[in-house]
Amino acid sequence: MSEWVSIPCSIYRGGTSKGVFFRGKDLPQDLVKRDRIILYVYGSPDLRQINGLGGATPTTSKVAIVETSRRPNVDVDFTFGQVSIDQPVIDYTPNCGNITSAVGPFAVHQGMVETVGDVATVRIFNTNSQSRITARFPVCNHMIVASGDTEISGVPGKSAEVHLTFHDIGGGVTGKLFPTGNLCDLIRLTDGRSFHVTVLDAGNLTVFVDADELGLKGNEVTENEIAANGSSLEILEEIRQRVGWQLGIFAKNDAVTAETHALPKIAFVQESMDYKTAHGMKIRADDVDVLARVLTMGRLHPAYAVTGAIALSAAAKIEGTLVERKMCRKTHTRDLLRIGHPTGILFVGADVEKVRSENWRIQSASLIRTARPILDGHAWFPSSL
Repeated sequence: MSEWVSIPCSIYRGGTSKGVFFRGKDLPQDLVKRDRIILYVYGSPDLRQINGLGGATPTTSKVAIVETSRRPNVDVDFTFGQVSIDQPVIDYTPNCGNITSAVGPFAVHQGMVETVGDVATVRIFNTNSQSRITARFPVCNHMIVASGDTEISGVPGKSAEVHLTFHDIGGGVTGKLFPTGNLCDLIRLTDGRSFHVTVLDAGNLTVFVDADELGLKGNEVTENEIAANGSSLEILEEIRQRVGWQLGIFAKNDAVTAETHALPKIAFVQESMDYKTAHGMKIRADDVDVLARVLTMGRLHPAYAVTGAIALSAAAKIEGTLVERKMCRKTHTRDLLRIGHPTGILFVGADVEKVRSENWRIQSASLIRTARPILDGHAWFPSSL
């Protein structure tokens, strides 16, 4: 007869995402057993995840595994997992910048990082992208402070800021910033139609599509608005899969769906224009530099994925990319790219340099997020797992 056993965990909001955080030492070293337990904790597979801690949306079905690092000049190693809602699958290919913003606060609260003074600096190594991230945030009594003046679109209220700097972010998945070798490509679908795309591997491997070619306005804020335009969602998924197969992202015998394979990410972009957010706030064309909508696990992201924003910010600085062509004001300073998304504006900056005639390098990318601890406790599961 199986008995109940438990595992320590925490729930944190990071940016516009929420997930369960585990210490690596508390999970089985056998990866199959580890994932079996995590899926049970989340209640997957089940569209409502009613039997677990999952939130039944891609942005609330995320897992973080954090442990003290043995690498030089690194404090903690962080592995991100996108937990499928309706499939028994966890995709460890991508990273999540929003969840990353809670890694530092979790590590400090767990005693994995010592703090001196009232500002913590946590050096993170992301195992998914094999890249380094530096997080800085105010602390009090071994926790991120409970109040602040920072607001981010998609999260109610104000919180203390978490400043993230991403290092070594080009080519984390494919080894190349532009894995196709081109700034812009033409992807042909099975029905003969073709679409221009820019494929950029920075933060996360992301495919950018022209909203005009999809027949979309580019200022849609709900999935229903996108779906109302015929087969746009299906077209985006076919483009995403075409690029994934072309780059060898999927294994030979994989049954690829939006729900099982998080990479590549796919987004559509449009020139800035007036629009109303999902909450009714008016965004003026002059408030943003570009409009963008990103899909994750086949669903419209309620805001904009941080790692996708890094790729977008980099592409905006490189002449000849689809994103750069959609920039309305070529002369603005571009210290921070202002991305208009379904719930507001995301500010992100990328330091991009040309190293040879056709090659580019992203030295770093920075942005501000917020995070908060929600719960510390134990998740229960049957010993038979």
